[in-house]
Amino acid sequence: MARRPASGLDWESSGSRAVVLVRGDLDGLSALQLESFLAGRALAGCRELEIDLAGVPSMGSIGLSALLGVRRWALQRGIAMRLRGVQPSVWRVFELAGLDQVFTGATEPPAAPTQELALF
Repeated sequence: MARRPASGLDWESSGSRAVVLVRGDLDGLSALQLESFLAGRALAGCRELEIDLAGVPSMGSIGLSALLGVRRWALQRGIAMRLRGVQPSVWRVFELAGLDQVFTGATEPPAAPTQELALF
């Protein structure tokens, strides 16, 4: 059985840029944690918020809804939001929901995963 990465949120801030590193599935519980985590951060002078999803192996509609809410929240405060490190399986959720265009200016779609072939 495959082990799931430990869930969690980390914060990095430097000048006008802040980064939230998300680990684990972005589901109902972690989506609420993300929203309250951001609400509890001092963002004075922040102009760019990056959400790093490299540690998120899967995401459903609740996670997608939370990211849309965070995007709306950031835009209302004049903060540009970007996604980074989005795994192909997670990016597929954006595509299926038709929201890949909403986040297009914020992130490059991930490259297709490379597959190594074993001959023996």
